[in-house]
Amino acid sequence: MKKIISVLSFILIIHCIFTDEHCKAHTVPVISKLTYDNISQTGVTLFWTTDSPTDSKIRWMAPDSNYQPLIFTDSIYLSELVTNHAVSVGNLQTAKIYKFQVISHNAGGTAVDSGYFVTQSASTGLVEVYFNHSVDTTVSTGESANGNENFENLLDAQISMANHSIDITLWEFRGVPSVTEALINAKNRGVKIRFIYNQMPDSSQVDSLVAHGIPVLKRTYLTNFSMHDKFWVFDHRNNSNHNNKFLWTGSTNVSHAMFHQDHNNIIMIQDESLCAIYTREFEEMWGSHTDVPDPSRAKFGPQKTNNTPRIVNVAGTRMEVYFAPTDSISDTICSIIGSKIMKSIFFCMYKFELPPVEEALHLIYTGKCLSGVFDSSQSTLHGCAFPRMKGHQVPNAWNPPADVFIDPITGLLHHKYFLVDADTSGGNKIIATGSYNWEIPAETGNDENLLVIFNSRVNNLYYQEFLARYHESGGVMVGTGYGAVSEKEPPRFSLDQNYPNPFDPVTTIKYTVTETSNFKIAVYDVMGREVKIVVNERLAPGTYQTSIDGTSLPGGVYFCTISEGNYSVTKKMILKKQN
Repeated sequence: MKKIISVLSFILIIHCIFTDEHCKAHTVPVISKLTYDNISQTGVTLFWTTDSPTDSKIRWMAPDSNYQPLIFTDSIYLSELVTNHAVSVGNLQTAKIYKFQVISHNAGGTAVDSGYFVTQSASTGLVEVYFNHSVDTTVSTGESANGNENFENLLDAQISMANHSIDITLWEFRGVPSVTEALINAKNRGVKIRFIYNQMPDSSQVDSLVAHGIPVLKRTYLTNFSMHDKFWVFDHRNNSNHNNKFLWTGSTNVSHAMFHQDHNNIIMIQDESLCAIYTREFEEMWGSHTDVPDPSRAKFGPQKTNNTPRIVNVAGTRMEVYFAPTDSISDTICSIIGSKIMKSIFFCMYKFELPPVEEALHLIYTGKCLSGVFDSSQSTLHGCAFPRMKGHQVPNAWNPPADVFIDPITGLLHHKYFLVDADTSGGNKIIATGSYNWEIPAETGNDENLLVIFNSRVNNLYYQEFLARYHESGGVMVGTGYGAVSEKEPPRFSLDQNYPNPFDPVTTIKYTVTETSNFKIAVYDVMGREVKIVVNERLAPGTYQTSIDGTSLPGGVYFCTISEGNYSVTKKMILKKQN
């Protein structure tokens, strides 16, 4: 009996091993890393991977709207079993959005994934960038940025040039009667206008549009979140001319303060493919692809689906388009921070309360240059990253602190942009802008848009704006951080740590100068404000020592900086006054 049991056990073990190996050999394949590139006016290449060798099949169609039934009529099949799939699709229409499926099959079964791509347009791809405050043209690479622009005049002029259609999304629309008048005039000359607005009560300007027959749809779903998009699409509908279709986006709502007081940016791009993508997103919220909205079919926030392409070829420039909350914008930003930065990242951000992005920045901080400017009204709110990044005495404070500052000018720092490798001749030269604040509601429930542009010219234009805000806020040299020295050339000075530290109320600093030049030593508070000038004179080579008296200063953290030209070194000091 024991022998029989042993034989049966042996057979069972062999069967289990064989079955397990057989199952492993015939597991249903898994598709990952689905994307597309090599975009032309008539074709693209689709890429994906499978965890086991499979064949490759693609099906596609060009739906005219969000509401057209998906019936795939075109396909390509490759029988070769591979794990890295790259299949080119040709004979496509120019500036057209396509829905596609990829199908991978082997003995284990069939895997299916899908998405959207868009072909390149024949448009000019012209990009114009505008800022409503000063810019710093000293870092221009050949083109001075458009600073101190009158956004009201710009928008009125753009509306007056529209001949076919205008689609508008805004969080705020008030206090600028000229824009209302321009829209009404456009409607009266036959321009088809559609307007999606936030859930806030109508302003008198919105009431005026409705009274003149312009349809306005408001978000009424999950009103604890916002329809926070800020984009306009000009002349995309009812228009066959691909060279007068414009996308207008950036950080700017329509209000007198937004146009004339708050810091904002506008970017206009002449491209039919971009306009098609933003129109498709618009119509998902509009609930219709007609002039009349369908509130019963309108989708906002988490109701929306992933229904738009992300990668666009705009006259040879790569751009990526993301909408929240469907497109995981936070993951995209973290991916850029983690993998695309060669030297530096700079940002101007109205709200920054997004832990994954803060963590991604912290991870690269020791090896990359990082500088940023925060809005003063948001910097002290619960959850804001500023106190931690600045090294305040709060949980999870950065040590050393980051090179970040608070904008001191009246009005909001309303920008939502970041720059990659703006201060180097190499790198990826990325600029990202739109309505997307670095905050949790923008990721989980708001309707938001973000445009990522891989272009050195546009990157430099925003860099000129960033430097103006950075210096205005007390920054000395971008990217250095506390305790760092510029890598451009050997330093001509050094600064020792003050002693004692902490101190009350006097401490001593020692510094060494290796070349005759003009030097400044100053003390800054944690807000980046200069509170005391210690030295400001021409010095010969040598080692010097001086005292800093903190009698007139409140206790707390301070930073002592020695600077010469564009170079600086900073040390952290603690003034610990006895009660």
